[in-house]
Amino acid sequence: MENPKLSIITVNLNNNEGLKKTINSVKMQVFTSYEHIIIDAGSIDESKDTILQYQKENKHLSYWVSEPDKGIYDGMNKGIEHACGEYFLFLNSGDCLKKDVLNKIPFDGTKYIYGDVETILPNKQIIQTTSPYPLDPVFIILKDTICHQVCFIHKSLFVNQKYRTDYKLASDWIHIVENITIKGCSYKHIPIYVTQYDGNGISATSGSLGVDERMKWINENIPSAFYHSLIELGEIRAKLHKIENSELGSIIPIVDHTRKFAKRAKKLILFLYKINSFFSTSKHRKRTL
Repeated sequence: MENPKLSIITVNLNNNEGLKKTINSVKMQVFTSYEHIIIDAGSIDESKDTILQYQKENKHLSYWVSEPDKGIYDGMNKGIEHACGEYFLFLNSGDCLKKDVLNKIPFDGTKYIYGDVETILPNKQIIQTTSPYPLDPVFIILKDTICHQVCFIHKSLFVNQKYRTDYKLASDWIHIVENITIKGCSYKHIPIYVTQYDGNGISATSGSLGVDERMKWINENIPSAFYHSLIELGEIRAKLHKIENSELGSIIPIVDHTRKFAKRAKKLILFLYKINSFFSTSKHRKRTL
């Protein structure tokens, strides 16, 4: 297919049953302007047979490979290299699109378009999570992020930036922080559930690894004193929200203050990020002289 609107990239390793579920959720979409790319990391179960059967049944499978790689983000980067769509959606094996959801996505040139997620826990319980909007820089850095399985990301954001393979879980978070918070790319939230996320996946079962990796990036890019100040500011903001929702909220104009807080916090983050980047670059130059 030439110039599809969307490239769906699926990475897989020894998860044949999950892969089948993902494939079926894609096949059931009414939306047709998509290509599907599957990057299998050399599975030894029946995943390859499933892909070969899928190739016979669905013309939208534009590329696939089964070979060892260096992890999830290496696989996602391989998919990016072969993707032709205007937007990319990273849908790992076991994650499933909601029925006819792609028809509801406005592919209008916005750099990050994202929706909401349903998480399927191992006990089959479903947890619905609404993604944050607008994106508060303090929220993104300190608390949580957007599930990448509900993000439709414009291809232009990967021209000079692929996912970092030195991280196992936090690279998609880094991509969001660097593009939305640091570079200020456009984004919008679509209030619909896009994906059922597999709660048995590596992100859900790896304990504190994702948090540890975020702290690694923060320590490398944001001065520690400022980071601790952000924590304090985040606690203050939480208290402001409690007041806003109390009886006092009707007589104290909290909302405008918290919006100003977010804007000022973002300016501070950008300022200190640039300073830290400057000195990091300077140190690197001195070492190479």
